[in-house]
Amino acid sequence: FMINNMEAMEQCQNKFSTSIALQKAGILHPRTALVTNEESIELVHKKVGGKFPVVVKTITGAEGIGVMIVDSMASLKSVLQGLWKYDAELIVQEYMEIDFDVRTLVLDGKIHASVKRLKSNSDDFRTNKALGNDTEPYILNEKEKKLILKAASISGCYYCGVDHVTVNGKYLILE
Repeated sequence: FMINNMEAMEQCQNKFSTSIALQKAGILHPRTALVTNEESIELVHKKVGGKFPVVVKTITGAEGIGVMIVDSMASLKSVLQGLWKYDAELIVQEYMEIDFDVRTLVLDGKIHASVKRLKSNSDDFRTNKALGNDTEPYILNEKEKKLILKAASISGCYYCGVDHVTVNGKYLILE
């Protein structure tokens, strides 16, 4: 028995294909664009809102590794160039100021646990526990539950973690 089939695992490990699936399903998430060459940098920046800072992510990764915040066009260009040198596939996302995000574990279409991941490491913008941040239990409201179950369903996974944030009273799925 494989917990998740190969198609679901491939989609979920690729942050860009996850973004496309969320967009197709009409699920709010940070504006995201694939950036593949120097000529597309300014267009991608406009697509994700045209403001700084922005978040640059490697398409694959876990525990916050490969996630960077960039605060100017000059830095964006140099960071992307440096990562492309090592054949990294990259996305750019709009930055959202948050104090925490929520990770929810879904198994077989049922929510089993949620945890609030706090930005307790003041030197970092990421919320990952693996990076030294604190966590605490979190109780989802009905609207959050519905959104998370929809995102989990779209993933095609039997077992998955769904991350979401609240920004300006709206719930957005991160991945």
